[in-house]
Amino acid sequence: MLKVVKVTMQILAQKTSKNLSNDQGFSLIEILVALLLAALIFLAVPSSENSRRHQDLQHAVDDIDRAVRFASNEAVLRNTIVRLKISLDKTPVEFKVEYGPRENMVLPVLDVNKSLNLEEQELEKKKLAKIDSQFTSVEEFAEITREFSVEVEFLGAATSFQKKLIRDQSASIYFYPTGERDGALFFFGTQDELASLEVQPFQDKTKAEFYPAPTTEGNVGKTEDFRETKMEEIAKNWLEK
Repeated sequence: MLKVVKVTMQILAQKTSKNLSNDQGFSLIEILVALLLAALIFLAVPSSENSRRHQDLQHAVDDIDRAVRFASNEAVLRNTIVRLKISLDKTPVEFKVEYGPRENMVLPVLDVNKSLNLEEQELEKKKLAKIDSQFTSVEEFAEITREFSVEVEFLGAATSFQKKLIRDQSASIYFYPTGERDGALFFFGTQDELASLEVQPFQDKTKAEFYPAPTTEGNVGKTEDFRETKMEEIAKNWLEK
């Protein structure tokens, strides 16, 4: 019996010794593989975030594109002037489709090519307020609209009616029963890129463009400078056509 116990203890000691030797550490290859996997995961996270923000930006552009097409169809169906109004002075930015009176409506000429004094600015506001009073929201459109992602900013708009880059007021694009419409240019942005949507007048066409910001290693200020400069450049060229 004593011999059996001795042999058993020796066997257990050998197994324990082997287990301890196996648990002493990882091989160099295992460590390198682990580091490689960690690096791949680290690199994949920013890429995934960039991709998600780009999708949110694409959704915002598509939403305004659909709104443009909806308003164009409404003008023909209702046989009246319809407009897409975007309120940049609201948080979040609000956009809606509205229809005007059935009788002929003449839009006033706005003084946009000169600096206005306070009196002239008030006159412009009254002109716009008079226009606003003649339009009613299309309820069907309100049911299908949605807010932009918090990652997306609506940066500004320019229209052939207002003929300037609008950042913090209301911008409107008008559609007519004949199928004609005003031209417009809309700008959207994320922390990674700038997007523009051009609405071409007199034809049922839109054109979206995306402009990735130069790599700035998290420097938000440089990204904003890029968006601002690029937006001003695009708007200037468009308004001068």
